[in-house]
Amino acid sequence: MYPNQPRSQDGWPSQPPQYSDDQPGYEPGGRSQRHESGAPRRVPRRRRRRWIGLLITLAVLAVLLVIGDQVARAYAQNMIASKIETSSGMSAKPSVTIQGFPFLTQVAEHDLRTVDISASNVPAGKVTITSIKATATGVHLNSGFTSATVDQINGTALITFASLENALGVSGVATISADPADGPNAVKLSAGAIGAITGYVKVTGPNEVTVQMGSLSGLAALLGGAVPIQNQTFQIPKLPAGLVVRSVSVASQGVVGTASAQNTTLSQ
Repeated sequence: MYPNQPRSQDGWPSQPPQYSDDQPGYEPGGRSQRHESGAPRRVPRRRRRRWIGLLITLAVLAVLLVIGDQVARAYAQNMIASKIETSSGMSAKPSVTIQGFPFLTQVAEHDLRTVDISASNVPAGKVTITSIKATATGVHLNSGFTSATVDQINGTALITFASLENALGVSGVATISADPADGPNAVKLSAGAIGAITGYVKVTGPNEVTVQMGSLSGLAALLGGAVPIQNQTFQIPKLPAGLVVRSVSVASQGVVGTASAQNTTLSQ
């Protein structure tokens, strides 16, 4: 017997009230929902499972889309690299990177925002171009995705002093270095105690670079007077995407050529 439970007139405790369907707070199965207290209702377990399943499905789809985007990008990069290798006569395939995410939306619009192109150790007649780096912007794919036009492409090409020494035939006899005291395009050919020659690197034609040599100085000049050294001209072969060398300068690591092109194609 409960101490606070009221007794009936005959002395026996009253029975607790029976819940019915029309009483507030009653829920079939023995659960009561506290409507009057304002507490939120429990979300049915089945509904929670549906939400979890939906979230997992969306996550899997997102991962598949990212993987598919990367696979399509890799395929396009390889295709462009192969086209550049064939059209430019390179001995090795250049590296091509398509910027921007997602890639598939760019393909759908037939417009690639930015394409980076790089190559190493490219033979160029007497010299070897140590590195070529270029960036193309506004790359418009044709309807069959077989070629593309380029609004603008800018790049640089580096010829190291070691490559220049081999081309001039002085490797092991003399060294070539930058000569900033004589200007941004000046180089100095030094042969130890024998003397030195100052030369100037200039663009003398479309993709044509000339090293205009000066006269001997030092002991050789004293013994033989002013001895002119023959100028050397190097023809730069066809560069990727129609790049044309516009100017050259001398840096600490070698001769740097600046190249550009407008309204060209990746097959040029």
